Amino acid sequence: MFNWDKVKSERELLIREMLYGNVKEVLKKYPRKKLREAFLKNLHRFDAKNRAFWKLALNISDEEVKERTERGFRKSSFFRDL
Repeated sequence: MFNWDKVKSERELLIREMLYGNVKEVLKKYPRKKLREAFLKNLHRFDAKNRAFWKLALNISDEEVKERTERGFRKSSFFRDL
């Protein structure tokens, strides 16, 4: 259902399911630990609404999100010398 482009990556399919699937089914289907890991490693993929929901559903603190965001390459603020 979530591999419209024939992707086989379990992590990618999980992220898509979290973003576009039935939330109740996702919470039943996967252990919270796995969902937390996928969410925290892919924060950049979640819009504000989805981010707020999953933070609450998975009991993730603002501090955890801030730490991951600051540590993450995609959200880090640095200037590259060209």
